[in-house]
Formats: sequence, structure tokens, C-alpha cells
Amino acid sequence: MWVNERPSRLGRRALHLLKFEELFYSTITIAELGYKSKSGKLNFGKADVARWHELGFGELSFGRSAASEFASFHSHQVPDPMDRQIMAVARANGLGLITADKKILSLELDWVVDATT
Repeated sequence: MWVNERPSRLGRRALHLLKFEELFYSTITIAELGYKSKSGKLNFGKADVARWHELGFGELSFGRSAASEFASFHSHQVPDPMDRQIMAVARANGLGLITADKKILSLELDWVVDATT
């Protein structure tokens, strides 16, 4: 979401990745942000997803490999099941994950990048 609404919150490393790396989003992200939007926590809609495509982001679905990876992330580490699914999609596809989520960052996984750095 920061890419669309608050790019100033992104750190130098995250901005570098956004500029020079091939980037993807998980379809689970659409579900999570849509759910949060319906509950009034944020504004999110089809225009945001269209913007991701304009920026060249690819789309990744939660498939069989991600489903297998999902079990490796425990709810006591990251309670939100959608966050664990997003993590599983990234790992199943051999990709890094850019996030500001403190619970995910606290795991200190070498493939997870703090969006604020």
C-alpha cells in the first residue's frame, strides 16, 4: 500500500528494490487489503491493483507449493493467517518479502526486507 499512498515511508533499501528488481504481489494481499478496506481500516480497491500492474508488479497466487510452505510458519510467531500465507507465497517462489510488519520482521529471516530501511 505504501507504494500507492505513502512512498515517503519507504526506506532507501526498499526503494532500491522497487526500482531495480522484478516485483510481485500475492493474490492473498488483495484479499487481506480488501478485507481491511471493508472493515474501514484503510482504503483499497481495484485502482490500487491496477497501479501495481502499471508499476510492473507480477501476480502470484497461493498455490500448492505455497500451501506446503504455509505449515512452516507458526501462529505463535505470526498470528495473522493471511500474513503467513503471503510469507508462504514468497518462500515457495524463492522470493524476498518487503514488509513493515513487526512480527514478520522479528523472525529475522534473511529473505525478508524491512520496508522502512
